[in-house]
Amino acid sequence: MSLRKVLTTALATGLLAAVAACGGGGGGAGDGTATIRFAWWGSEQRAKITNEAVRLFMKKNPAIKVVTSTAIYDAYFQKLATETAGGNAPDVMQMSDRHLREYADRNVVLDLRPHEGKEIRTADLKKEVMGLGTMGDKLYGLPLGQTAVVMIYNPVLWKSAGAKEPKLGWTWDDYFEAAKKVTEHTGRKVYGAGDFGGIESWFKVWLSQQGKGLYTADGRLGYTEKDVLTWWEMATKFRKAGASTPGEITAVNPAGSPLARKLSASEFQPDSTVAPDAWAGYDNPYALAPLPQVGGDLGLYGEPPMLLSVSARTKQRAAALKLADFIINDPEAAKILGMSRGLPANATNREAIAPSLTGAWKQVYEYEELVAGKVKLGPPAPPKGAGTLFTLFDKYYQDVMYDKATPADTAKRYYAEAQQIIAG
Repeated sequence: MSLRKVLTTALATGLLAAVAACGGGGGGAGDGTATIRFAWWGSEQRAKITNEAVRLFMKKNPAIKVVTSTAIYDAYFQKLATETAGGNAPDVMQMSDRHLREYADRNVVLDLRPHEGKEIRTADLKKEVMGLGTMGDKLYGLPLGQTAVVMIYNPVLWKSAGAKEPKLGWTWDDYFEAAKKVTEHTGRKVYGAGDFGGIESWFKVWLSQQGKGLYTADGRLGYTEKDVLTWWEMATKFRKAGASTPGEITAVNPAGSPLARKLSASEFQPDSTVAPDAWAGYDNPYALAPLPQVGGDLGLYGEPPMLLSVSARTKQRAAALKLADFIINDPEAAKILGMSRGLPANATNREAIAPSLTGAWKQVYEYEELVAGKVKLGPPAPPKGAGTLFTLFDKYYQDVMYDKATPADTAKRYYAEAQQIIAG
């Protein structure tokens, strides 16, 4: 995964990968079967196992045919916007928290609250992850899993450099000193940290550690210009000292993030992006650790990495709801899907798959267990414009990262534009 594009993790597997021999969607076939479309974004591995789960669904529900499609994140939402404008949205669709409000406000996605406890079972879903799909008393998205931000690092290189081991309660100053030691130990061939300054998701955790959030309950910015400045000054301190990667290494690269290219020894990621064979291309297995802290709050929310929504305009609502419930709750589907979208949101399914986990997925499960008692209830869906701000935060940081402008000047300009966007 590129550090610039946290949520666009993998290669496209083609915009259409049909697992049922029929085209279109939302209609009925001449033989009495219902045909629905299911779309998501993600990697080839996610496509493979999701299609396997869909085949199981069709085997259990022979009167329903499912056509699937997948793409990388940006292409997925470009296609979804086009289909929605044409009145042809998928019947069941993977949804991002940053896009949910936009699609809900346009009556594209269905309020699932009237179906809760009936067609859609939520009793076994972890309560921490139910917030993100809500808007007021309505439920527009079901959690497809649970994820937490984690620090991925090279423990062998960390130890050889004499860097302090990352563990619960360590501080940002601890991280700075440890990362600097790694960089010095390797003669700047490998930097201790990937530059974290431009990623709003990491800024969100840092804010949370101080009792703040990206947004207030009424949809306004939950932070100040000074918060942005302090964050970017800290990132600049890391970069100037050589503790984190310089701009030319941090920049988007088809080969992946600095960590993936073995140019940094640590970076932050959602743990839902960690594949079961994540360390296959490295010299040694990497380790997972909590993020450094400000004070005593780890700052992590219980959040789904993505949501599952049903089209409000589907002509096959019963079939679409049945598929959505199956993906979220079916125990056999859970075994197939594993942790491809984070830990299962269904607590019973989570416990069921735990004994069979190996490799990096076992590490993720153990990490989630470690931080479980410190995870907060996730916030509701962010306001309209949140997707724009996610990109804008990184865009402005580019000026800081390449020393084109000071953190103070850039924070001021960013915050002024951010306020305008959120104000509508």
